[in-house]
Amino acid sequence: MNKEPGKLVDFINDPSEIKVAIVRARFNSVITEKMAIHSEKRLKELGVKNIINYTVPGSFEIPLACNKILEKDIDGIIAIGCLIKGETDHYKYIAENTTYGIQKVSLEKNKPIIFGVLTVNNIDQAEARIESSTTYAENLVEMVCNY
Repeated sequence: MNKEPGKLVDFINDPSEIKVAIVRARFNSVITEKMAIHSEKRLKELGVKNIINYTVPGSFEIPLACNKILEKDIDGIIAIGCLIKGETDHYKYIAENTTYGIQKVSLEKNKPIIFGVLTVNNIDQAEARIESSTTYAENLVEMVCNY
């Protein structure tokens, strides 16, 4: 797959027929809100018409929300969060367990959850990655439509 926006693999199924969700953490919302907006805009550009948005307190809560949401008629999820390293180990535990939880839910439910949780050292690194959240949409549509 070419990672340039607008240059994707061919989709086996029609993106207009899929139902997806964006699960966004409120923590560090100055970053996550923009990421969700970019992702949703790109989903619409790709032809996705049925998008549901959910908000959870923080990244740690994303796996549980994804688990419950995938019990509904949802084909896949973009999980969006932003973890900025601090002076304690808290960041490490949240990052590890969020990553593990998202992967576990995806495999157990046999549905794609695109990992859009930033793990960065500072706000500048997070801001530099906001626009790349369009690739979350591209990856989700490819996974839902082709696998």
